[in-house]
Amino acid sequence: MSPVFLKQSFGYFIEEMEGECLLYRIGAHKAIHLNESASLIWKLCDGTRSAEDIITFLQQEYPDAQGDLTEDVREAISQLVREGAVLARKTSD
Repeated sequence: MSPVFLKQSFGYFIEEMEGECLLYRIGAHKAIHLNESASLIWKLCDGTRSAEDIITFLQQEYPDAQGDLTEDVREAISQLVREGAVLARKTSD
């Protein structure tokens, strides 16, 4: 089975303030609130990484956060995909 690569959807931009982020879509009247972790996950969705790649990267960067990290990353990615802020593709861009 080939990996699914995650990429930010076109037209979204992020506004960061005090560790919190709002993700906006140009022309839409809706914002998505992202905490610091979800913001980092969105930034890592660059079209070259799969969910497993992102989990591995975060496990290496934050070794003390091993507990629920896998589940939390998958949940954040699922929410970003549902909101349309991230696309899942079979090939990397």
